[in-house]
Amino acid sequence: MTNAALKPGDVVLIALPLHDPKGHEQEGKRPAIVVSIPQGPVRYPVVIAVPLTTQGGPWARKNQTLYPHLPAGTGGIPQASIALLDQVRALDVRRVNAYLGSLEPEIFTLIRNNLLQLFGQDHTP
Repeated sequence: MTNAALKPGDVVLIALPLHDPKGHEQEGKRPAIVVSIPQGPVRYPVVIAVPLTTQGGPWARKNQTLYPHLPAGTGGIPQASIALLDQVRALDVRRVNAYLGSLEPEIFTLIRNNLLQLFGQDHTP
C-alpha cells in the first residue's frame, strides 16, 4: 500500500514491530487510525497513525480525551476499540497491511482535536 492511497481518517491494519526491551507500546497486527501523511519531498513514505486496542481498563474510562472509545463497526473496525492517542507514531507505509474503512468526519475531528490538545495546540474550529 502507498501513502498516496491513504488519507487522514482512514482506518488500516498495521504491523507494529516487537520492542526490546519490552515496554507498554503496542506491538503486532492491529487496527490504527491514519492521522496525518507528511507532504512534499520526504526521506521515506510514512503515515502518522494512532494504534487501537480492545483492552480497556480504569485508565481508559478516566481519560476519554486521551483514550477515545470507538464502537464496533466504526471505520470498519471489527470490535469496540480504544484509540491510544498517547502512542501516536510514524510508520513506514510497508507496515500498512490492509484498509479497513474511514472514520466519519465528526469522529475524526474529535480524534484530531484531542491530539492537538495533547500537543498543547489550540483546536478552535
